Amino acid sequence: LTFCFSKQWYQRRVAITAGVGASPDSIKLPQIVVVGSQSAGKSSVLESIVRKNFLPRGGGIVTRRPLIIQITQDNQAVPSWACFLHSPDKKYTDFDKVRDEIVAETDRICGNSKNILPDPITLKIYAADLPTLTLVDLPGVVKVPVGDQPENIEEQTINLVKSFVQNPNSIILAVSPGNVDLANSEALKMARQVDPDSKRTLAVITKADLMEKTTENRLVLEGKSIPVKLGIIGVINRSQAKMDEGQILTEALEEEEMFFKTNYNYIAEEMGTPYLTKRLCQILIENVKECLPELIIRITEQKVIQQNILDALGEQIDDVFEMLVHLLYKFCQTFDNNMEGKETIKLHNGIEISGGRHLFQQFQHTICAELETIKLPDNIEAQIEHEIMSSSGSKPALFTPNITFENLASNQIKIYVHPVKKSIKKCCETITEITMILSKNVFRRFPNLKREAHHVCLSLLILKTQAVEQFLDNYLKCEICYINTNHKLFTKDRRRIEEETKDEEDADDNFEKQNVKRIKALLELYSNIIKNQLMDIVPKTVMSFMVYAFKEDLHKELIQKLVDPQKIEQLMREDPFIEEKRKKYRLRLCVDTTAYGLC
Repeated sequence: LTFCFSKQWYQRRVAITAGVGASPDSIKLPQIVVVGSQSAGKSSVLESIVRKNFLPRGGGIVTRRPLIIQITQDNQAVPSWACFLHSPDKKYTDFDKVRDEIVAETDRICGNSKNILPDPITLKIYAADLPTLTLVDLPGVVKVPVGDQPENIEEQTINLVKSFVQNPNSIILAVSPGNVDLANSEALKMARQVDPDSKRTLAVITKADLMEKTTENRLVLEGKSIPVKLGIIGVINRSQAKMDEGQILTEALEEEEMFFKTNYNYIAEEMGTPYLTKRLCQILIENVKECLPELIIRITEQKVIQQNILDALGEQIDDVFEMLVHLLYKFCQTFDNNMEGKETIKLHNGIEISGGRHLFQQFQHTICAELETIKLPDNIEAQIEHEIMSSSGSKPALFTPNITFENLASNQIKIYVHPVKKSIKKCCETITEITMILSKNVFRRFPNLKREAHHVCLSLLILKTQAVEQFLDNYLKCEICYINTNHKLFTKDRRRIEEETKDEEDADDNFEKQNVKRIKALLELYSNIIKNQLMDIVPKTVMSFMVYAFKEDLHKELIQKLVDPQKIEQLMREDPFIEEKRKKYRLRLCVDTTAYGLC
């Protein structure tokens, strides 16, 4: 019962995959990979299994791209027919034309050179008299480069073969010619590199009629000389001369059967192409039965991945106007939530953080950090002395005029203008970055809408930034124009500073020197008060005039500028690749959902 179920599951899984034109190996189904050296007879073996002449032939390297042959047993397929994954709508009943298309598709990618490429050609064959199998024909290993082939052509072919046989669910069909010692078989050598115990390797000896009838060769065919757990099967290929004479496959199979009955009668039933086909089906279904639980898990994982991709791509739009209004509202709501810390964004450096927290960090790193580093100039004492002399005129300075302190304090406050403007610019850049990330997330399907929405956001943000700049510019002008020596914090610490400098003055007769120290201490006190006020007022101004004003006007501005009947069609035009990608993943999901239902 389990065997029958595994066979049915594999047949239907392959049929579904072929029917929708999806990748034939999307979940690494068990498949038969044919490997061997150049001219080992791989193509003849495949044609004998398929019972059709459809593979290119000739001298040198003929197979230059992997050919995935996906056979589906279909009782309605009389006569047999084929199609290619790259042109699924074109149906072939003439297999000579299948050969021509393989050559044309190979040349389209590889050109007229003898180079090999890893891009596979997928051929799907539907037949009533063939079993459901997936076969992979690979380029033969080339030892010596010819023509324009690269020097490392052998390494390239070996790496290509390994990329297919490393799949633990694949069955390796190692093809070796009968006129070569099997101990030196290039095919078995490659198979053992990935399958050292030969658990999934089946050896095929082509040109068995050319083997010398020795005891050693008999032991080889009996599987007693070289250990291959899945067995060794001899076959006889049609020679090129007989093909030119018009010998058909059925005649060749009759000759093959007669040869083994005549020369190897005691093992004849386990030799020949018909037995090879039967044995491949048995091995394949046994392999399916063994790896079915793992395949079910992989199908489930693929379904989740494909559904997530489809969710990200979004459904096809029925009402573009409704979708546009919904997206604009969603964008504004997402911005609000980010500024309130309810949602997060992923920055370009990979850090995930809320927009509000990101903006707060800019406050800390710009206005607060920079103002903290600003101290009185190193030559402040010389400036104080110069200011005292300038304000005293031609008379000696008995008392320090108020204008001296006010001029010095105003000059110090002017230094704060640059970091304040720098902070405003940085906050504007931060909000721009947040809106760009959000627009990319919300409007990802619609590049035109994303671009236009960003322009609207940028224009609105420039207006709000100008309001912040104007307010803080006026505030700094007020601080520069009027030095408030009656400030509560200033008057409180002023008495302490004057008492300290008075005590020093009693101990030292240099009045002017102590006066300079006193003014310096008062300047430092006053500048710190202004710095602390700026550290408080700049974030408040940015949040009020820039962030909250931007939030309040954003939705109205987007609606006014973008919800225009003449613009909607262009704005809601999807990226041309999205529909193609959506179709591709719908097909894959269809395949895996149906396959999962068969489990």
